[in-house]
Amino acid sequence: MEELRNWAPIIIAVGSLFSTWLIAGRTAKRSEIAADREAQAKQHAELKGEMRVLKDDVDGLEERTAKAEMAIAHLPDKDTSHRLEMAISRLEGRMEVMDERLKPVAAMAARAQERMFQEAVS
Repeated sequence: MEELRNWAPIIIAVGSLFSTWLIAGRTAKRSEIAADREAQAKQHAELKGEMRVLKDDVDGLEERTAKAEMAIAHLPDKDTSHRLEMAISRLEGRMEVMDERLKPVAAMAARAQERMFQEAVS
């Protein structure tokens, strides 16, 4: 028992030192945790703002895509374009034929006009 009395102050001092160390460690950890939570909250708010901006950008792109799709929907497809090209080619051919057929008529009209002019002059 006497030996215990001799060691009691040392044991109490070591125990209080150890308990102080534990409490200080917990307090430091709590402040670190609180700081981490604040940092996470700040990051969360920043990310939320960035997400809002990205959502607005995506909404704008969706709107532009919808407008482009509406504009493209009215355009002819490949087959229709080919049919239009073929029809235009046929019309060009018919115009050339009509031009050749009208040349004699134009020549006759020119001769008739010339004759009428000569009769009017004489």
